[in-house]
Amino acid sequence: MEKKDNLEIIDRIENHFGDFIEQLKVERGYSLKHIADKTNLSPSFVFRLIKGYRGCEMTTKLNILVNGFGLVELAEDYVKQVLQNKEALKKIPD
Repeated sequence: MEKKDNLEIIDRIENHFGDFIEQLKVERGYSLKHIADKTNLSPSFVFRLIKGYRGCEMTTKLNILVNGFGLVELAEDYVKQVLQNKEALKKIPD
């Protein structure tokens, strides 16, 4: 995968995560239950996430990418991109 393609995917993870997960689910023939079982999330949570009814924390996104779909390298690249974008990080109060 080229770096440009990877940046586009990372943008989808950040801004259109539900759509990205739905695409992966369909491409791999996974059910909501399969993803839920692999990630210890409820099928209803995964459904609401895909449909855009709820957002999720970065840790949940990483859980789904790594445990749900085995996309370790993509998850690592996503974390690196977030860390490079210092404006996206909230300052921790003293």
